[in-house]
Formats: sequence, structure tokens, C-alpha cells
Amino acid sequence: MSSEIKLTITGLVYNQTVIGTYGLVLSEEYGNRRFSVMIGEPEAQSIALKMNNKKSPRPLTHDLIKSILKSFDAELVKVLIYDMINDVFYSELHIMSADKVLIVDARTSDAVALAVRTDCPIFIKSDILDIVGTEVEVTAKEVMPGVPENTEDLTDMDLDLLTVESLNEMLDVAVNNEKYELAVRLRDALKRKSR
Repeated sequence: MSSEIKLTITGLVYNQTVIGTYGLVLSEEYGNRRFSVMIGEPEAQSIALKMNNKKSPRPLTHDLIKSILKSFDAELVKVLIYDMINDVFYSELHIMSADKVLIVDARTSDAVALAVRTDCPIFIKSDILDIVGTEVEVTAKEVMPGVPENTEDLTDMDLDLLTVESLNEMLDVAVNNEKYELAVRLRDALKRKSR
């Protein structure tokens, strides 16, 4: 039987090959293996908002699910990525209700978005990580998420998903390369983050 390995979210990276998708980068908590899950823009935005401590003016779907769990006195205790078929990850929510654990199937993107809202741990079966995990050397300065190459193609929503560090790095590059229109958009994205 496969053991479970705890994961941490390393970042979100804009996918330049498939428009409207992002790579959710997950790493083993006590190791140096990483892998990426392709997720849609709404889920990426939901995860990024919570990770950047921002609130949507209206509750997003994952906020609603969290509220429903609370209303029924239930708690999300674990997210488990339990399978991968044809490069698609399968996850389940482990929900504690009335001293009983209920297991609910979920898309990995939704499961992670709910996990970040409830401070719930995320796990993966070790045999799945053995297949998809790539060993990386962790550098002193990890940038999350990575700075995309074609920054001119990014929408304001894409820019809002990036961290302050990434935006500042991109702003420096834009100014140095005299791309002032892009620099203005990056400056505006930084202002939105400071609200």
C-alpha cells in the first residue's frame, strides 16, 4: 500500500502554450521533488487571491463551499491526490462530520483552492509522486511564480496572479528594455496588490 507525502504550494505559473491555463506547482514538504498540475484560470485566480491574502468583492465558489462546510459543522481535514490517469490527477476531500470522515471526489484544482482557504494539508500518494515528481535543486532565492517570457501577452488578470516580487522583477526588466507601456501595466498591477 502506498504511503502519503505532504505537499506545499510552490507557485502558479502562467502556461504560455495553452491559453487560459496555469501550472500549479506543488512540492513535497520534506524533500526536493516537484510537479505541476494544469489548472484553469478561475481556479488559479481563486488560489492566488487566498495566497496573496486578497478578498473577492463577492464570495467565490470555494468560499461558498467553505461556508457550507462550516454551516454543517464539518471540517476539511485533508486533501489527497490519489491517482493519475492519462496525465489527469484525481483528488479527494476528506471531510470530518459528526466524528465520521466522509470522502468526496474532487478536481485537484478545486481541492487545492479549498485547502488553502481552510488551512488543510495536501497529500499525494507516494507512488504517484514517484512517477510525476522531478528533483530540483532549491536555490536561495525562489521566485513564485516564475516570470513569464512573453509578458506583453499577459492580461491584467494574469498580472494579478503574480507575486509582488515577480512584478517588481518584471518592472525592472521592462524599464531597462524601454518597454514603458508594459511598465505602466506592471506598476498598476503593483498598486492593485497594495490595496
